Amino acid sequence: MKRRLGLFVGLAAVGSLMMTACGGDGGESQTGGNAPYKIMISGGSDAGGQTDQLTTGVLSARAAIKVVNDAGGINGKPVELIESPDNADPQKALSNLRAQIAKDKPNAYVVASGSNVSAAVAGILRQNDIIFLDSGNAADTNKPAENPYAFHLAAPFKTVVEGYLPEFEKSGYRNIGVLHGNSAYAKQFGTLAKQVFTDKGYQVTVVEYDAKSLDMTAQISAVQAKNPDVLVFNGYGAPVGLVLKGITKLGWKVPILGDTSVTSTPLVTTMPPDGLIGTPDAANLKIEVTRSVNTATASEATKKAVRTMASLGDIKASLNNCLNYDAVMLLAAAANHAKTNDTKAVADALLLPEVNTKAGTAVYDTYPFTADNHQAQLPVETHTFVEPGVLKDGQIGSAG
Repeated sequence: MKRRLGLFVGLAAVGSLMMTACGGDGGESQTGGNAPYKIMISGGSDAGGQTDQLTTGVLSARAAIKVVNDAGGINGKPVELIESPDNADPQKALSNLRAQIAKDKPNAYVVASGSNVSAAVAGILRQNDIIFLDSGNAADTNKPAENPYAFHLAAPFKTVVEGYLPEFEKSGYRNIGVLHGNSAYAKQFGTLAKQVFTDKGYQVTVVEYDAKSLDMTAQISAVQAKNPDVLVFNGYGAPVGLVLKGITKLGWKVPILGDTSVTSTPLVTTMPPDGLIGTPDAANLKIEVTRSVNTATASEATKKAVRTMASLGDIKASLNNCLNYDAVMLLAAAANHAKTNDTKAVADALLLPEVNTKAGTAVYDTYPFTADNHQAQLPVETHTFVEPGVLKDGQIGSAG
């Protein structure tokens, strides 16, 4: 069994914490002393349809901690991971975070799955001056004037949405249907898609579905009635299968462009009987991927991340779910550059191009944050669309 660097600590269901005393706090200036850099993660291993996303997110954080600690840690001290096994339940995540702060405040916080968790914890993180690198991109975590220590990791909605435009132009699509779920992320996706596509002169129909519903036929029919040239589809987990099967049931042959959430769903990267690759339900589907997910275009930093994660466990979801690898690498680069663990100093360092472009991140090559926008402004070409392919170690080898 490989030696695991970094401390993995579980939180009991009752919220009690078992952890080696670390000393210090999230805002402590630490150029020496014995305090490690503590990162808390909303994780778990049983979140229903989000389980693979959740466990992969946690695995990616562990892998980055191994890389950082092997290189000497942060300011000469090890990085420790504190896991909250809340299984993407917002209230459990909030309760566990409150308990951890009362016991031993972490330096930073990340989420493994769920924009709803991000929205739930953003306020208390702000109140306690804890750096939050948010892969859920909750709206309240990109308001630097109010929350100067929160940063978005996932691609900006604008980058994800504008990534569709070259595909529309290439294929001659003019009438666009948009079908999205009702999570915080999905609602923002739908709102921005309507705005961007309309501003570019496209005819747009947007319909929201309830992700907890077992039948999306009515919502699919509402979009179909507008006879769009293409269906832009947002979803994650079981709803992806329900929507795709619903489209097949209705006999609708529309081209479907799934967003990065769809890409992260195992159904579209797995062969039958567990997945939909090669079935009629996925026949008209293309999925949005980043360069890192495509083995043909992945960087050396991505390859290193994949090797490290694979050495620690099974990578069960797409690299799109590995933003916590990048979170740890960014935090290490910023704190080491600042030569302190002080919250403000680390947050200020994250804004520096010499830090966020050279941190050894894997999902995206760079995270260009600015003082007035803590959402990395990634280029449109960050994403492209490919046919569903078998996912191996978080990547699609057949992506073109």
